[in-house]
Amino acid sequence: MANILVASYYSRWDLKHHKGRIAMYDSGNQLIENHSFSDPAEFQAVASMLRNEKPLWYDTEASHLRTGSEPVGEGESRVHEGA
Repeated sequence: MANILVASYYSRWDLKHHKGRIAMYDSGNQLIENHSFSDPAEFQAVASMLRNEKPLWYDTEASHLRTGSEPVGEGESRVHEGA
């Protein structure tokens, strides 16, 4: 099992054929996984993890995308204007 830290990604959604593709890369810009999606909800779930979670790991054996360890209730910090 190889768990590789995802450093960057590329995504696209084909509006004509209703298919998506997400490619994930390691810190050396080497391709980890290039996955095609036909389910918009699945595409959105993966894209959301890539946008919002850090660190993010890809298990090459199980084909799992997972977050790193985070404290319970960490939440996202917000900056309030005028505060």
